Amino acid sequence: MRYVLIVEDHPLVAEATSRLLTHGGDEDLQIVTCATAAGTLENLNGPGQAWYRIFLDLAVPGAFGLSLAKQVRSAGMASLCCVISAFDRDDYVRQLQTWGFLGYIPKSMPVDAFAARLNDAMRGLGSFPAITPASRTTSIRLTNRQTEILELIQLGRSSKQIAALINLAEGTVNNQVAALMHALQADSRSHAVAKAIELGLIDVGSGQSEERLRATFTRSTA
Repeated sequence: MRYVLIVEDHPLVAEATSRLLTHGGDEDLQIVTCATAAGTLENLNGPGQAWYRIFLDLAVPGAFGLSLAKQVRSAGMASLCCVISAFDRDDYVRQLQTWGFLGYIPKSMPVDAFAARLNDAMRGLGSFPAITPASRTTSIRLTNRQTEILELIQLGRSSKQIAALINLAEGTVNNQVAALMHALQADSRSHAVAKAIELGLIDVGSGQSEERLRATFTRSTA
């Protein structure tokens, strides 16, 4: 039995996608649908479940930007997952390609083309939309240290406070902040945090506690 998870909060779209996948009468195909981010994570982390394919809408309740895609990646299932989205975002496409996702299917495609892309994904032949030439930039990559600093900025900490917490010079922290703002093409610290959340680089409202960051730093320098 091949288990397929469809993550879609619109019942009619979920039903239509399911019908397109099963129109050939494949009896060993078992379709499971889910309409929320919380339900998706429950399915992904459920005991004993081996998913054959995952078709993921990015905008179900409880998800923001690429946050749910990040969870799929963390679960080690990016290569099984094809995103189906109404978002027309080159930056999302680039990030998902970097993370090793199977493909990206725009909901705006004609039905015949949409069905063909679904069938391709089922056969492991996923593909991504072409990125416009003006948008061809490298995918955003942050170091572990930059991610820690962003999480502390999200908690409202200043450069001086961050420097004291992770045992760096304040000037070094400011240099790291400048580098991550440049990478994210952000014009302020809050803008950088917002873009990092949207791209799934950090989680919404889940900046690490200072105690956890201290422990991380202690282990890395022991």
